[in-house]
Amino acid sequence: MTEWFDALNTLQQALFLIAVFSTTIFVIQLLVTLSGIGGDEFDVEASDGSSFDFGDVFSIRNGVSFLMGFSWGGLMAYDWGLSHEAMVVTVGFLVGSFFVMVNIALFLALSRLRHSGNLQIENAIGADGTVSLTIPENRSGVGKVMINIQGRLKELHAITDGEALAKNTSIIVDDITGSHMLVSKLNE
Repeated sequence: MTEWFDALNTLQQALFLIAVFSTTIFVIQLLVTLSGIGGDEFDVEASDGSSFDFGDVFSIRNGVSFLMGFSWGGLMAYDWGLSHEAMVVTVGFLVGSFFVMVNIALFLALSRLRHSGNLQIENAIGADGTVSLTIPENRSGVGKVMINIQGRLKELHAITDGEALAKNTSIIVDDITGSHMLVSKLNE
């Protein structure tokens, strides 16, 4: 192996060493990411996907991707028969830049998949449900209702302005008052 390595010129040796180092780091990063150990290094805070901080380009992950693309791209240029060092470096730079662009595009696409999972209680207005604990009349007490909100069946506190609503009565949510649902009997 040393004879093969010694037969390479200085630029080829440097590219090969960078390729081995960066590929090793890349594989370690990949394994850590797939195992779920790492945090969100590339954190894009855009809720609508329109905002992007240029500082996110300069990360360790992108640095490793660039070095891996640069070194393997340069070695690939030598394999194609390019012997002028400027051409080899140019091809390596272009391949490394391409790797970084692909990395950024993948993380931007993944950032758009984020979902907070928070329940927006306002989405319950207009929803129908069922009384699970009797609701006293004219806001004199609090009962409970079962309502399907954002694909989840939730039991929430409820009050009414009218007559008392017995268990299993069909209701509709009219408004939100503090942490309570203002409900009325559903006219069927």
